[in-house]
Amino acid sequence: MKKGLQLYTIRDSYSNGEELKEILKKVKELGFEELEFAGFADLEAEELRDYLKEIGLTPISSHQSLENLSVNLEETVRYHKILGVPYIACAIAPTSTAEEMENLLKILTTAREVVKENGMELLYHNHAHEFVKLPDGRLPIELIRETIRLELDTFWVFHAGTEPCAYIKEHAGDIALIHLKDGDFEGHPLALGEGYNNIKGIAAMASAIGLNQLIIENDNPSPDGLSDIGRSINYLNKLLNNELNKTIKNAINKESNI
Repeated sequence: MKKGLQLYTIRDSYSNGEELKEILKKVKELGFEELEFAGFADLEAEELRDYLKEIGLTPISSHQSLENLSVNLEETVRYHKILGVPYIACAIAPTSTAEEMENLLKILTTAREVVKENGMELLYHNHAHEFVKLPDGRLPIELIRETIRLELDTFWVFHAGTEPCAYIKEHAGDIALIHLKDGDFEGHPLALGEGYNNIKGIAAMASAIGLNQLIIENDNPSPDGLSDIGRSINYLNKLLNNELNKTIKNAINKESNI
């Protein structure tokens, strides 16, 4: 499993392109392999693409607003195509009324085709509110899932009262990326291993359905972004190493019993 980072987690660490480039070196040193962007700090796509190749980080996706997926769709797609990402994700959208859902699905349907024509896939990144039924009884997350695949934010699934592992298993074909995120019962995201989400089970289920990366995100890192992701990746490394050791031991035991 490749270890990715949603850069929104470390938004406090840079304010311009040069600062972003410097902080990405530290991200690489921590052991991250893939990146999901939440803004590009005014860097041109070509410059950012070349720099990522230079330091050995792979851009996997970015979060984009509804405005960028509608009014600014052409420029948004152009930038991402140059950057070389396989995915573009709608970051968040209002879904509490039928009118909001109609507008969202219209934007997603149009953007989906343009993104696809340019060799990428459009995804939707959920929060908890998409699991609240509309007045007519329909569930926003289901309507979205029928339109495009998901980048499943597992903490917000948990916070919405749905068991993340069961959801991943049930909707495996509709999930392209996973946000591995921990948090408490009050809706506060935390570094991995510091909350109550089933991080171990989610990582295992993601692997079981054939996903190749886990993207760490924390909306409210503490005390700062860099130290927060440092704790998270240390926890994830221990988790993945332990599971790998178990797999090796099981294979050895199986061979011994033949």
